[in-house]
Amino acid sequence: MRFVLLPGVALLALVASPARLTAQAAASSRIAPDHEMLLATAELRAPATQPFRLAPPTGSLIAQRTSGNKREGEILMIVGAAGIVTGLLVDEDLITIAGAGVAGFGLYLYLEATH
Repeated sequence: MRFVLLPGVALLALVASPARLTAQAAASSRIAPDHEMLLATAELRAPATQPFRLAPPTGSLIAQRTSGNKREGEILMIVGAAGIVTGLLVDEDLITIAGAGVAGFGLYLYLEATH
């Protein structure tokens, strides 16, 4: 039954799409826009304005960013605790020590942010 339907479907596809078969025909068409299109586009552009300038950061924002964040400390303590547990489960000293270091740094950031 498959062999009967296959030629019929192929013939239907060939007959239904003659325009698609000639889509790659060589025809000369311009790629660049003409003069009228360029003028119309230039009229639609917004007028030139002053460039947007950023305000310099305040001192309190810089102090808060450099001293750490309470939320960052919490996240690092959680990741460090997960590292310690993982290191203990797989009996790998390096992972346990690295987890303790990350947790300790997280504790440091947390205490600095609350101080």
